[in-house]
Amino acid sequence: MQHIGGILPHSHVSADLYDVSYFLREIPELQEASLAEETIVRHSALLYEYLRQKRICEQCTGFERCGKAGDMRGFEQVLEVSSRGLATRVRRCMPFKEYVVKERVRRYAQLAGVTEIGDEFRFENFPEEQARKYPKVVRYAQEFARTWSPQEAPRAGLYLFGPPGVGKTHLMFAVFRELQRRGVPSLVVRSDSLFDHMRHVIAAGEDLEPFLETLSTVPVLGIDEFAQERANEFSMEKLFRVINYRFHHKLSTWFTSNFSPPDAYRRGVDDLLDTVAPLRSRVMSMCILVKMDGPDARQRNLRTLV
Repeated sequence: MQHIGGILPHSHVSADLYDVSYFLREIPELQEASLAEETIVRHSALLYEYLRQKRICEQCTGFERCGKAGDMRGFEQVLEVSSRGLATRVRRCMPFKEYVVKERVRRYAQLAGVTEIGDEFRFENFPEEQARKYPKVVRYAQEFARTWSPQEAPRAGLYLFGPPGVGKTHLMFAVFRELQRRGVPSLVVRSDSLFDHMRHVIAAGEDLEPFLETLSTVPVLGIDEFAQERANEFSMEKLFRVINYRFHHKLSTWFTSNFSPPDAYRRGVDDLLDTVAPLRSRVMSMCILVKMDGPDARQRNLRTLV
């Protein structure tokens, strides 16, 4: 016998195997609602299908391998209990939402000027001197990279600032390398490449909106060498839009910069543009500020020709 829309016909439900006690045992919400037995019996087919779908979801290993058939892929059922009886509604499941984000990130990663993160940026080879100097910072970064998931409440990113060669980029890249290894949707971009690619998109006559939406909504975003690029009205307007969205939605955002937050996009005593002050304010509010110092590690092994 065929079934329609993933719902089993009532005749498929055995009164012997799936009686009232079975549904009360398997669905605690029914006990809490103190429903009459005849109500449960009347909705036995609905409850059976609800449990069947729930069992499939419990075995889920990702939307790409969803065990559901047809138009139920990527959906989960929600049981609604009321004085009028029982009903189910469907909603998009978290694995499907994560899949959509990953696909969007994958599509625009190259366009965004994403820097390839090689094996040289690992927690294991982070400079020991800096690890001893900033143990709390390294511990926070490791815990975030190894444990955080989009199902949890957003967690603040770090704004790592200081002179060149003190490990800022190494530490942030180690975080994103681990996030990507774990499959957490994330993007890390260089500030100057970011705006170069935006201009290329416009010059090619393509739509910039999906790209900006990706930067705004990706669960974790990293911006390397923040405030290093040549700022203008175009770049500041787009950057403010991305940061403003992430600020209001409390999305984790990480930065590295040679500039302290109060000095970002400031030359001398003046801000470069009117949008700089509100941009800086949001960045400082959404991040944990970390000043890193020390000798420039890049200059320790310089080679010269005499």
